Amino acid sequence: MSDHEHAEAALAALEQIDDPDHDEDIRDAYKNAVAAVTELADLLTSKEREESEVEAPNGWDDEDEWEDRLEEARENGDVPSGKGTLTTKTIDERQYYYLQWREGEQVKSQYVAPVSPS
Repeated sequence: MSDHEHAEAALAALEQIDDPDHDEDIRDAYKNAVAAVTELADLLTSKEREESEVEAPNGWDDEDEWEDRLEEARENGDVPSGKGTLTTKTIDERQYYYLQWREGEQVKSQYVAPVSPS
């Protein structure tokens, strides 16, 4: 499991212990912990992104077209460069690339392109 995946697991565990009946000190500590782990996950995602530049995937012979698609997805999702992870989703037995990132406690995604361009 990567460092980023550990941070995501820690955030998921924190989200399970949220209880509005706790006193104010515990609720404040909880909010601070969620914010800290979210920031850590974002930093780890950025570091992983810097270490492995997103190159045109296999099947994408036109690297310029891939860069255009990736940039368009970043603009449409208002995702800063260096943030987000490329993932593959299967919909109706076809595979698509999506850019995923975290905003607070939510994971957002933006369509990039099909895995096999036509």
